[in-house]
Amino acid sequence: MPIVKKIKIFLSILFVFAPFQINAQQTINKVLDEYLSNYIKIKQIPSVSAGLLVNNEIKWTNSIGYSDIENNVSVSDKSLFRIASISKPITAIAIMQLWEKGILNLDIDIRKYLPYFPEKKYKFTIRQLLNHTAGIRNYKEGEFDSKKLYLTTKDALKVFEYDSLMFEPGTKYLYTSLGYNILAAIIEEVTKKPFDNYIAESVLKTAGMLATRTDKQREIIPFRMRGYEKNVEYNFINAPLADLSIKIAGGGFLSNSKDLLLFTKALLDNKLVDETTLRIMTKRTRLKNGNYINYGLGFSLEVENDTLKYFGHAGAGTGFSGSMIISPDKKIAAVYLTNIRDINLGEPAKDILNIYSTGIQPVITQTISQELMRTYKSSGMDSTISKLAFIYKYQKELYNFGEDGIVILAKNLLELNKVADAIIYLKELVKLFPKSFKVMSVLGDAYLTDKNEGMALRYYRNAAQINNSDQRINELIKKLSKK
Repeated sequence: MPIVKKIKIFLSILFVFAPFQINAQQTINKVLDEYLSNYIKIKQIPSVSAGLLVNNEIKWTNSIGYSDIENNVSVSDKSLFRIASISKPITAIAIMQLWEKGILNLDIDIRKYLPYFPEKKYKFTIRQLLNHTAGIRNYKEGEFDSKKLYLTTKDALKVFEYDSLMFEPGTKYLYTSLGYNILAAIIEEVTKKPFDNYIAESVLKTAGMLATRTDKQREIIPFRMRGYEKNVEYNFINAPLADLSIKIAGGGFLSNSKDLLLFTKALLDNKLVDETTLRIMTKRTRLKNGNYINYGLGFSLEVENDTLKYFGHAGAGTGFSGSMIISPDKKIAAVYLTNIRDINLGEPAKDILNIYSTGIQPVITQTISQELMRTYKSSGMDSTISKLAFIYKYQKELYNFGEDGIVILAKNLLELNKVADAIIYLKELVKLFPKSFKVMSVLGDAYLTDKNEGMALRYYRNAAQINNSDQRINELIKKLSKK
């Protein structure tokens, strides 16, 4: 066949195939737009922003809703969300860059780098800080929404530096944002630069994340969003004021969907760390007893049949939630961000990846407690129980029936001082979920609020039979058994 004819045939195939690819992506984008629109309506949240990366190219982003409800300000692609614990991978990457350069050793006592940090009963390492096995405690009451300004990383360390370790390092997993303050201090000590500056130069600039920055409560930051919660009757309220200087490295960054997708792209392109380092960061952590946890070095992991399916991180901060997940084999990533903290948000980032893979819209579950509260306010507890039974029998797949979701109504009723109704509701849940630790423990709490210590003890014991490792329940059983 003459070469000219071969070229004509090739070009004719190319021109047929290229529009097909474009149309296919346009179709996926339309499905994703519809999903996001349905998601914000069903979940009844102020706003949502999301995005998709395919073959290291941002294929889709969208933002819907309000960044400021009171002032009727719409969310935009420039809006900055608190990304909460999605900050941890950013800090972890900075640490691993220094490890690649031979500046840091992951497996020696951290006091080699921070001699001013108080000595503990056990030594712990950078690796153990990264994977939350160092024994550093998590927040005490009031620290999550701390309003105090800590001017330096050293100041933030003072919150917990003299506290004892919770366990021998490497023996257990205890998720903690405070532990990442030590990583920030190490970065400052070895680079002789403020943590903010080093992250901006070595991570954000390299990845092209021009909008991402630390959340400084007192500064004027363009496009920073307002954060929200829902009260016990499911009305929007402003999230508490919080100064994130207590946890910058572990939960104090602002960003948007595009920037986080650029972060995933830089990871997959090996611009931030090399491929071998990323594999090390996304390996499951093995405890000293031989058990594994699905957390690597700054990344949460989802493993299927001993194979890494996804890695990334979720975040839930004061007034905000989000998630970033990456499929390393498929070279795809998804991000979602919202300006509300709520346990009923589902997994939209994973939904986005599934939509891309299948083209099928997933079921977006409604919030069961919100629906039942609406019935309770209008028609009382009898109608609420009837509604629960109907939904459970005929519409269960449309609602979130996870342990946390089903007990929220009871907790809200207790807060409204509707103790008798909370007990009635929980006893119905016991019939539906007789093996639920959460149902049993909250029913114990309800009876304790009602000053019926005998029934409280009974249900706390039932809860302990399901899960005997909960410290609060075990202490309550011990206390009530003595009476």
